[in-house]
Amino acid sequence: MKNKSENGVVDEISELPDDVLVAIISRLTWREAIVTSILSTRWRHLYTYITRISFSTRHPSHQSKVKDVQQLMEKEFPKHMKEIYDFLASNRGCRYLEEFKVHIPSMKGANIHRWLPLVLEKDVESIDIRMIYHSKAMSGYYSFPRRTLIKRKGGGLGSFQGLKSLRQLSLHSLHVEARDVEIFVSNCTALEHLSIVGSYRLKKVSLVGHSKLKRLEISSSKNVVLIEVRDMINLVSLTCLKLQPKYSLHLNNVPKLVEFNSSDQFHLLGRVFLGILPSILDQLVRINVHSTDFEDCPLREPPIFLNLKHLNLQMKCLRGGRSFTYYPPFFWNCPKLQKLEIKFLWRGDEVFDDTFHKYFVKLTEMGFFGIEPRSHLKEVTLSGFIGWLPEISFSWLLMKEAVVLEKLVVELCDKTPEIRQKAEALAWEHFREITPSSVNLVII
Repeated sequence: MKNKSENGVVDEISELPDDVLVAIISRLTWREAIVTSILSTRWRHLYTYITRISFSTRHPSHQSKVKDVQQLMEKEFPKHMKEIYDFLASNRGCRYLEEFKVHIPSMKGANIHRWLPLVLEKDVESIDIRMIYHSKAMSGYYSFPRRTLIKRKGGGLGSFQGLKSLRQLSLHSLHVEARDVEIFVSNCTALEHLSIVGSYRLKKVSLVGHSKLKRLEISSSKNVVLIEVRDMINLVSLTCLKLQPKYSLHLNNVPKLVEFNSSDQFHLLGRVFLGILPSILDQLVRINVHSTDFEDCPLREPPIFLNLKHLNLQMKCLRGGRSFTYYPPFFWNCPKLQKLEIKFLWRGDEVFDDTFHKYFVKLTEMGFFGIEPRSHLKEVTLSGFIGWLPEISFSWLLMKEAVVLEKLVVELCDKTPEIRQKAEALAWEHFREITPSSVNLVII
């Protein structure tokens, strides 16, 4: 018989099976899930079986006053961390977690060594830990509690069920060492996505022979000097952002690698590419590059990407537009390029005059621009457009080469309304003139 409330309304939701109800409340926040326990005796303990757990707490901003930070450190944060531990302890009845996420300040009392074992004792598929550091909090970084976990399990981590079931692991601003990475690789046999961001103790990364890993990210770890990836037969994507300027990247036997994401000084980025086997460069289908700075040192021997189809460049434009001269060797050596995305980043104090055209004249004479037309490039997106002469000259040469272009998207700069209005007028005036009628022109 269906449950009825006092006013005679049928409670059809409570008639659903437990697993359906758990799936529903797993979409709520953990606090909201707890509140459902007061609905009826049927709901009293369902929250302890939710499969998606996400914790976050207030963290100080750069504008926070010292008094507010002290309040957070001494009262709010310890209380919140106790709530997290108590909730996980009450969740012991659930043996499966689809997702566990915690985004908290890197403050004293975070006690990762207490609550992480409770998570790893479950069949957990995804763990995302983000420790947010702030100088006013007067607290340092936390380390991955390897020794505590080993001690808890009597000398081995392999007995943690969560390591065996883990498919995605993301650690942000949590110190990880080379030994920790080895543990992830050797024990997390189902791991498909590994992301380590902001680990200053990490110096060398060596991944050999993991059969399941598909996506790997090592970023914002300033002391990394070597990344070695060998015999990773399912690796599809590799991300190396904001590392030491002269780090070494060694790749071997990564037959499915098709995507590479990097940020570096442009001339150093060229050195990274030149250190990769040509056969691996030929595999790449997509490259995302966020260049952080430039030197007057263009690539003398730019690599060739025979099968690259999608290139995304974030161009930090300095020195009166001279930095534009460093990019052509990078993307004109992609004979099968189909989609090109470029984001212009300008400093507000740059001044240009007509002498900029001399750079492009010189480049054309040197053969940097199109020995033959781009016969595959079909879509181009130019974002951050402000209407300065280097952008206009660059886009003119680009349109001259893209003979089969189907769509051109121009996204205006994110500046004051007056600058945006002027940029929009310049964009329509310039691109209407150089864009063939067969090309779909979009300016937003």
